[in-house]
Amino acid sequence: MWLLAGVVMAASPQMVEAKTGPASKSSSVKAPKPMPNPNRVAGKTQLPASPPLPIPRPHDIEKPLATADAAARPADISPAEFAACLKDLEERGGEASAQAQVEPESGPTAACFTPGAVSFTKVHQKDGPDITLESAVTVRCTMALELTEWIRDDLTAIAKRHDTGVAEVTGVGGYACRTRNHQSDAPVSEHASGNAFDLQSIKFTDGRVIELTKFDAATKDIRSEIQKSACARFLTVLGPGADASHDNHVHLDMRKRRNDFRICQWNLE
Repeated sequence: MWLLAGVVMAASPQMVEAKTGPASKSSSVKAPKPMPNPNRVAGKTQLPASPPLPIPRPHDIEKPLATADAAARPADISPAEFAACLKDLEERGGEASAQAQVEPESGPTAACFTPGAVSFTKVHQKDGPDITLESAVTVRCTMALELTEWIRDDLTAIAKRHDTGVAEVTGVGGYACRTRNHQSDAPVSEHASGNAFDLQSIKFTDGRVIELTKFDAATKDIRSEIQKSACARFLTVLGPGADASHDNHVHLDMRKRRNDFRICQWNLE
């Protein structure tokens, strides 16, 4: 609502004299006394008993964030795109098989859908043994590609700098039809579209196990290298310090945001 402020201009004494001549005592006009302020009593200003209410928020702001996010589900990919992704995955060393997708028909989980779903199990190395996942995970083929390159190129390079190799990625998780952090009023998770991956530890070929969320001074340098590599490759990285839900594992996803905004929240201390 627009309010127009009125402006009152008082005539100066010179303006009055110019029109009526010099004022005499009998014809002088007394200025009206100001109206009493109802909020001022005995020289003190009192505030109204009830403060004015704020302007109502627009209706779209009042809606839970989940309303907008949960309504849309990711677009499917064509058979040709899926076949091309599977071929790239095989060429880069990833082992996965096409996964049948069961689609919810309606309700709050209707957005749970994984385009180009695969069951991802291991990464083949050119010079070395296979790197396995503790268990198979269902993710998008495009997510499996990112994970394959991260494990094969980044993690093995880190292990090599510490005179060892990567044997297994443990505590893993992929597709799950749920909201973020299992909160009922939260948007649908990236796990619900197979666009996210969870892990807890990296097992090296020399027997060492790097627990990514354990504050251990002996492994801090390695964990720091793993953190930097993850934040450089994935668009979202959440670990200890992000929130209570990520105190015991690291979350990786490829959620695209406006202006290519990235999130890296993982406390190593």
